Amino acid sequence: MTIWEYIAEPEHPWFDTGVYTPLQITLFTIGALLWVVVYLMTIHSLIRFKELDIPIIAVTLNFGCEITTAFFFVPDMGLALVLAYWAWLVLDLFIVFGMFRHGRKQVANPYLRKRLPMLLAFWMPLVFVIQYFFILGYDVPMAPLNSFMINLVMSAAFIFMAFVPGKSTNSPIIGWCKFLGTGIIAVMFFTKYPENDVLTSLYVGTSLLDMYYIYLLYNVKPGIQLAYARG
Repeated sequence: MTIWEYIAEPEHPWFDTGVYTPLQITLFTIGALLWVVVYLMTIHSLIRFKELDIPIIAVTLNFGCEITTAFFFVPDMGLALVLAYWAWLVLDLFIVFGMFRHGRKQVANPYLRKRLPMLLAFWMPLVFVIQYFFILGYDVPMAPLNSFMINLVMSAAFIFMAFVPGKSTNSPIIGWCKFLGTGIIAVMFFTKYPENDVLTSLYVGTSLLDMYYIYLLYNVKPGIQLAYARG
């Protein structure tokens, strides 16, 4: 259902308990709120330290997913989640703007670093179109397949980003909130689609990478601990 079809319908419940159980809705909401913390911490770092705390590849993929789910594949959990998806899109607009301004700090290669805005201007429409057709053609309601594929890529990219020279704002708060938020949402979707082995493998893979990233934050790279002093 598109957002225009959704608006044309007369009434929508705040939370659709006919499709999801109260427990599933509660779990998704808790995970979503933890992700809001990730977004807000990222925006805080962009404003205060001029650094992007989410990997560039994840920002570009996530933005394409959010455009699709805001306009063309509206979530079926109720009006509250439709509004939440739009709120995430608005927050992500700030992050995308910050990526174009400060994303170069994640890129070590001088050639790519100089041309990053031009490359992003080509890359972002491309991945949006691919995700649009994938979500509409192959995904299930709430688009968890696409979202957890993005999360798997994001988790791997966080590990590499931790070792970018001069990158100091690797936030433990973001690491924990991503891990817990994604993990709680994974539990929710497992109760909804326990037979979907692709989703299950994505849950496990993402969780393992997230745990390794958290391990790095505390044990491997002392410079990462500068994030504590920066909030």
